[in-house]
Amino acid sequence: MTGISRSRVAASDGFTLIELLLSASLSLVVLGVGVGLMTTAMRSEPKVAEKAGEIQEARVAMERMTREIRQGDSVVSASGTQFSLITQVNSATCGGANSSEARLCRVTYTCAGEVCTRVEANPDGTAPSPPVIVVNGLSTSSVFSYTPSAAAPTYIGVNLLFPSESGDDSITLADGVTMRNATVPAS
Repeated sequence: MTGISRSRVAASDGFTLIELLLSASLSLVVLGVGVGLMTTAMRSEPKVAEKAGEIQEARVAMERMTREIRQGDSVVSASGTQFSLITQVNSATCGGANSSEARLCRVTYTCAGEVCTRVEANPDGTAPSPPVIVVNGLSTSSVFSYTPSAAAPTYIGVNLLFPSESGDDSITLADGVTMRNATVPAS
């Protein structure tokens, strides 16, 4: 072989041991970071799915509350933690099975601790149904606000505040409505 041929063969021999060890080490580091991220994501997924489910349930409850308030006839009692009104409900009887026909019933939302419940009764408050949990996991039981006042509200606000686990991911669902069917008391 000539001198030119030998240098070509020597230049294409492959990788040195140091180059192989360095590339293998870097590959292991990259693979380790990738597996760590994947493991963290898989561990946090159930918490994220649970939080998303709670938020969806709260959205449904918020929509129901605002719909019943909007269809309301009159406010029976109002405070930050409890709201009671006479409203249209699709039930065969107040507190009974669902029906396609609407009837006037007293609906009371009570929020205490982390839970808001709903009770349906006759317009005079008799024969109440058992309380049904509509929202769970709240960070405050002060859910309702009123404009101009709780004594004679024209606008009812509903704020559902869910606590954060790490201090930066709390969630607030806020809405409010005016009763369309409100009866004005005779003066």
